[in-house]
Amino acid sequence: MRIVLVVVIWIVIVGGLWAYVWQRDAAVVNTIAEKPIVELAEQSYSLEITPTFSTEVDPFALDTSDANTETLEVRLNGNQIPVTGIQLERGLTRTIPTLDGVVKGHNEIYLKASPPVSQHSLNHGIRIRLFENDSPIADHTLWNSRGSLVSGTVSFEIGSVQEDDHDH
Repeated sequence: MRIVLVVVIWIVIVGGLWAYVWQRDAAVVNTIAEKPIVELAEQSYSLEITPTFSTEVDPFALDTSDANTETLEVRLNGNQIPVTGIQLERGLTRTIPTLDGVVKGHNEIYLKASPPVSQHSLNHGIRIRLFENDSPIADHTLWNSRGSLVSGTVSFEIGSVQEDDHDH
């Protein structure tokens, strides 16, 4: 008799839980999120990078293959910008002449660079200047604390000029 009672209790508890989960999942409407419409900015944008250190390959990186020898990573709105061949040297300004993918509205530039391990006791920084048609629109310096990677984001807004309909 006890075995029958245990089986009935299991059926009630597990069956009730299964019915609840099935009903909950059936109530969820499968919606497809629409991607927001982004409008690319018409102007040309360039980026200047000036470090306070010379970069080297991060010895603590997880990827130890020979293919990962880049010392600089730059992303615009999550998309990697090719910087192959750009070697950062202390005090020398490097320019990325064309930034593709700048959109109207909010944008973000992510930058990561590895300072030399031998200079682990020093604080390092990278100055980032963004230009729109050769006019500076953003100027920011990313700093690290002793021995860590220099990384961070620079946010900026690109807006369309709205005309006023006010009579003066």
